[in-house]
Amino acid sequence: MENLFDKALKFILKWEGGYVNNKFDKGGATNKGITQYTYNNWLKNQGLQSRDVKFITDYEVREIYFKNYWLKAGCDKMSSKFALLAFDTAVNMGLARVNQFMKAAGWKYPELFIKAREAKYREFAKYGNQKIFLNGWLNRLKDLEQFIKTL
Repeated sequence: MENLFDKALKFILKWEGGYVNNKFDKGGATNKGITQYTYNNWLKNQGLQSRDVKFITDYEVREIYFKNYWLKAGCDKMSSKFALLAFDTAVNMGLARVNQFMKAAGWKYPELFIKAREAKYREFAKYGNQKIFLNGWLNRLKDLEQFIKTL
């Protein structure tokens, strides 16, 4: 039986895709959702030399997501729905946003968490060239909303 983290990781990887280096993406070069910066830090903490994120392994992706996002966001201590909301938010928007949206949700209303996240996306889209990402962000959020209903 597949555990909750692995289900969540499949969802993340569906949306994060492969290698991308979009000049408008503030995260820079990314592979499977892992930025070059995050990968360099993880490798350094493992006592390894930096290398291009293009060459990240599936094992490394899983470890980074589990340790740097799932556990740090506290997903292992949440209900299934909030664990998925928090994990995807941490990956897509950063760990700090998780608490912001949990507070907006009163720590118990997933629909309010989703509304807060949508509002933040719309706020981001007002600045510079970030508007080009809005439809993708909203599609991801709608898919996440449907996904958590299956839990």
